Amino acid sequence: MVLRVITGVRAPPPSKKNNASSNAKESPRVVDGTPGTASEIARRKSERHRTFGWVDTDPGLEVQELDPNIVLNEHGIPERVMLSYLKGEIEGEAAVKNLPAAILLIVWFFLMNLSHEQPDSIHSVEKSIDYDIYENANFAFSSPLYMGHKNFQDVNTFADWYSWMNLGFSAIYFPTSSAVSEGSSSVLPDMTFGEASMYLQHNRKIGGVKLVQQRLVDAECKNPTVAHAMELDPCFQFEGLDLRLKPTELDVSQEDLVESRASTTVEWMDYLMEFPNVTVGSQLRDLELSRWLNNRTYRVKVSFMTYNAYYDMLTTTSIHFMFAISGRIFKQITHRSVILEAHSTFESWLYEVLFFGHILVLFLNEGFEAICCIREHKCRLVEAWKSYWNFWNVVDWVSILLAFAILITWISQNIGQAELSADLQTYIPVHSACRLSASTASADCAVARAYDEKLFEDMEQLGYVIRTNRWISGFYPVCIMMRLFKAFAAQPRLAIVTKTLALAANDLTHFGIVFLSIFFAYVAMGMAFFGREVESFASFDRASLALLRALMGDFSVEDMELRGRPVAFFFFGTYMMAAVLLLLNMLIAILMDVYGQVAAGSRTSESLWHECYDIVRRGIKKWTGGHTPLDQVVKSYVAARGEDAWESEQVISVKDVMDAVPGLDRAQAEAEMTSALEEYAQENAPHIELSEVISTMGKYLAPKQEVPESPLRSVLDVTRCAEAVAPNENVSEAAQELVKAGLSVEVLLRAAGIILDNGAQRSDNGKAQVSALRHVVSSAEILCSEDKTIMMLGPQRSASLTSY
Repeated sequence: MVLRVITGVRAPPPSKKNNASSNAKESPRVVDGTPGTASEIARRKSERHRTFGWVDTDPGLEVQELDPNIVLNEHGIPERVMLSYLKGEIEGEAAVKNLPAAILLIVWFFLMNLSHEQPDSIHSVEKSIDYDIYENANFAFSSPLYMGHKNFQDVNTFADWYSWMNLGFSAIYFPTSSAVSEGSSSVLPDMTFGEASMYLQHNRKIGGVKLVQQRLVDAECKNPTVAHAMELDPCFQFEGLDLRLKPTELDVSQEDLVESRASTTVEWMDYLMEFPNVTVGSQLRDLELSRWLNNRTYRVKVSFMTYNAYYDMLTTTSIHFMFAISGRIFKQITHRSVILEAHSTFESWLYEVLFFGHILVLFLNEGFEAICCIREHKCRLVEAWKSYWNFWNVVDWVSILLAFAILITWISQNIGQAELSADLQTYIPVHSACRLSASTASADCAVARAYDEKLFEDMEQLGYVIRTNRWISGFYPVCIMMRLFKAFAAQPRLAIVTKTLALAANDLTHFGIVFLSIFFAYVAMGMAFFGREVESFASFDRASLALLRALMGDFSVEDMELRGRPVAFFFFGTYMMAAVLLLLNMLIAILMDVYGQVAAGSRTSESLWHECYDIVRRGIKKWTGGHTPLDQVVKSYVAARGEDAWESEQVISVKDVMDAVPGLDRAQAEAEMTSALEEYAQENAPHIELSEVISTMGKYLAPKQEVPESPLRSVLDVTRCAEAVAPNENVSEAAQELVKAGLSVEVLLRAAGIILDNGAQRSDNGKAQVSALRHVVSSAEILCSEDKTIMMLGPQRSASLTSY
């Protein structure tokens, strides 16, 4: 044992023949008549080993390192220890086997979602339309009408809106002739029907332009007395989108106009190529003369539809003008795009089959597990319910249900796409009949108008389905990540993140209370200081987001300076010191402290590659008939011994396990039980304090009555005279001298905190071994020189021993 600790070489186990002499050497040497006489020593009971608590050992050897093979053969193993190890191995194998499936689920979902969305194609078309509206739909031209100085973002009055519609939007969407280069006097002929029906060269116009207006409704004034005195009653109120602050694109698209409202009106702008005897200018002039826009106008949406044959994409573009009650006009562009052919390639079908097939397998597995749980509890549903539901099963069922929700919305989307595709196939015949009629009041044009209205309405409804599918698909990766954490949980090397968060949960909770208190205090402070001047602090959600961004380093001090530099310095400086320099670093310190503990504990566990090797090795042995599956071993053993075996401290041998599990090979039983002891030893290694070492030395080690020469001095000389890198012979010689001195090197090594790693990374460097030995010998020499009677056991030494 001593040689193994110092040199890293396993010492041969002592034979039974030498046990007596070995025990005599370790027994305390005391003078007759003292409480430590032979009769007292014989009466003293044997001690329990500090790691293997069921093993009896001689006094003074409670912390010696024991060979798991010897422990198994001579002392056995508790049932609880063995079953706990086998359960961990089964869970580890299941986790490793489920890991590829969890990763493949991400791959199938990613590929399927990419084939459904085709974001690159949709982005290309939508941003091309945005760019054309921003850059080319201009008004406020200067002579000689070559350059427009304003775009739709500069629409600030009703007159501006009519000017933009007449000069800006009509020029890009309703052209009648091709444009010529600047300064040219040439005149190109009018566009043909094919040219005029295209937008941006490759997008076919579908129907006319739809104008939808939402109007304010009458409401009671907040201060009726003043409003009546100022002759301002009745007052107005809005329905739907709140325009006190500038809305985002998501806000505008979520709070879309509901045309069925009584406060909503719809107009259509037709162009000559589709409808006879109409001009865009005359229609806009009629709207302006009728004062279509007035003080009740709240929102106006200009919508048009295009189809791109190359991408098979139908797109509805809406230009929103939002007239806030405060007087400001907000502008925003939104799109709804859909690929009409949902399965244009074989890959799209393949990815769907793989993903939803994977989900179906998960559903069947979870259903089978639930049924087995009900049978196990003999159809007692309440007990089965409590036993079955845990956090990971909730994650599994949420991921399954969300996947089915994606499937349902995707099927609804496919049905809508098929209907739109079928409707577009009759577009040309319907509008050709209207185009050949005498006027827009004809029956054919009425049919064409109804056709366009239905087309826009179907596209709007399909847009809601697509948006729902996108929202569910956007959150679904969270479930996939949780399933990955489930697969990682049983593998210590992969479960570092989850274990770190779990162990730090209590500290993080208390930290979160402190952090949120300070954070929301600064949110309130920011709204009070900058809410009127800075838009990012004008509301609670915007202020919270602004401070979160500042926490990550994204901030704008220039906006804060609008309120004054002293206020900005006070707010920003104190927030940076309190939230960033103090709280954020405390959060990192909490996590890193727990992470260090988790990482240190996982170093002794098997790596992922080693577990894969074990699975392959066991699979090969099972295939050749030399291995019994571990789950079958546990099931057979528990059936033979009863459920109490999971918590039983009864010590069993290899024969007991083989008797309980028929067909179990002896080599497999010994290998698994030995591995269980090795893992148990790693997890339960004792921590020895220096005071305990002194107490142990005082109880069980006694000096010889006549010592002509101190062995410690010779040992110390050996270590001091050793070379920088000493051979193992010198180390072994020094260790033997310590044994002759009757000192427990294992105890001294652990007390000094110098424990040579006996794992895979064990160092064979003689210099490190001699340095450790020198430290041990020096510690022992100091103890013995300061109190030469420390090894004498007697009642008169108890007080001094304790105080030492």
